[in-house]
Amino acid sequence: MRRNDVGTAERAVTGRPDGRRRRGGRDAGGMLSPAVVLGGCTVLSRLLGLARDAVTAWLLGAGPVADALTAAMRLPHILRRMLAEGSLSMSLTALLAGCENRERTAAVVRALAWRLGLTLLVVCIVAALLAQPFMRLLAPGLDAVSAELAGQLLCACLPYVPAAGMAALCMAVLHARERFFIPAFSPILFNLCVLTAGLLAVRCGADKMQTALALALGMSCGGYAQWLLQQGAAVRLLRRVRPRPSSARPPVRDSLPPLEAWRLLCRLPAGALAASAPQLAMLAAMWPASLAGEGNMAALYYAERLLELPLGLVGACLGMAALPRLSRLARAGRWREFALLRNASLRWAVRLSLPAATGLAAVSGPLVACLLGHGAFDANAVRLTTWAVLAYVPCLPACAVSRCLLAGCHAVGCRRRTALTGLLAPLLTLTAGLLLVRELDAPVRGAGVAAAASFALWVQTGLLWRMGHRGVSSSGNRRPALRFCCLQVLVAALVGLAAGATCLLTEALPAWGRLGLSVAAGLLVWPPALLLVRDRDICRLGRRLLRRQ
Repeated sequence: MRRNDVGTAERAVTGRPDGRRRRGGRDAGGMLSPAVVLGGCTVLSRLLGLARDAVTAWLLGAGPVADALTAAMRLPHILRRMLAEGSLSMSLTALLAGCENRERTAAVVRALAWRLGLTLLVVCIVAALLAQPFMRLLAPGLDAVSAELAGQLLCACLPYVPAAGMAALCMAVLHARERFFIPAFSPILFNLCVLTAGLLAVRCGADKMQTALALALGMSCGGYAQWLLQQGAAVRLLRRVRPRPSSARPPVRDSLPPLEAWRLLCRLPAGALAASAPQLAMLAAMWPASLAGEGNMAALYYAERLLELPLGLVGACLGMAALPRLSRLARAGRWREFALLRNASLRWAVRLSLPAATGLAAVSGPLVACLLGHGAFDANAVRLTTWAVLAYVPCLPACAVSRCLLAGCHAVGCRRRTALTGLLAPLLTLTAGLLLVRELDAPVRGAGVAAAASFALWVQTGLLWRMGHRGVSSSGNRRPALRFCCLQVLVAALVGLAAGATCLLTEALPAWGRLGLSVAAGLLVWPPALLLVRDRDICRLGRRLLRRQ
């Protein structure tokens, strides 16, 4: 890269004309500092989520009640990712970040708030009335008793849906003004509420069905805790908005025309659809998984939960951190800086997701045994879940890269074609999953369904990569990008080899010891491997740290 390009990249990342960072360590609208804040809170949230899933596995195992609970919670969990923690919030963030001023932002928020809440409330009521037929359609392999139980548990989970939508709106208000801490902290409250509900059920001596109902109600309570926390911060931020008198411009309206407000609301589903492709693919995987045999639905659910920790750390954090500045750069027409910032987020997504994928594959067995293999979660459930994790691992880099690509698409308002890619992912998952369930032997059918979802998400990522938009495309000299990807594959292979070798050499140790040593080995190998391949960004970061010392 030429010297001028480096300077432009610095300006794109730091937001300052001279490329320098503000004192105090905070950059002006950059990507890395918000990504660190989001990543730190995401680590704590995902660890609590793993603890929640470990408690659920300990209490329910992988039998019929667990299948019914996972089937019932699948839709609210999908809506949680689509609404409260990402996909819809990306569309709203791009919309609010593109507003001309804060007065316009406040007007858009007021117009969308009650319309979005009313729409989701109607969806919740309709879903509650159709809970039983919906569960039979979503999981046709469940027997009559499990399907009835799943319908009851779904009704207990559905109050979460309106809260998730309102939380998404509050999150977008905060993200558009680059307030990242409270939105990143709110999922911690959700996990604490579900954990508390499960522990109270144990304290009261509840049976498996009552415990499943308590966990479902805990999910609804957690949604309202997320909403209330973020609403307080968003209201305080919007209260600072005051119309500024100016004779040079007309006064700003306090509200939007109703037709324009509904038009803005109708634009949101298309924007959220493509970002929800991983969740929709995993929702579609539930149908063939229900036909794969008892325990496979629960195994896929737990495998997805284990995948959420690296996925949330890599793709979601980078994409969300870059989105507000990408939206402003696109609105200003600064396409050169837009491309540099987007490409920087893509490089970090590849650099982080590939080692995470190989490391997760290397330690999948001890990880599942340590976190889930207790109580009612027997050896067969551990084996099914481990195979599902291995089949899901290939989709981790695809999801991470697609989130960064989608941040660029949301920033420029490219919705229709990206929405079509979001529809394609669940259709491919369903088709390939049904074929693999029919062709594979019973013990590996669940893993085949997970592999179908991984394939579908890679197809979506490839389509997003091919898409150019408004003069900003991925075309040009592809040789540096190909070389970068090859070097990162080599680094990821070294990380996976170190973790896997340590796992094999420590078979005599307890599972927790094997897991800890394997993870430590992978983490210790990663920085030297990056230096070995002379990774440009890492070397530049190292030189900066040395100069500061």
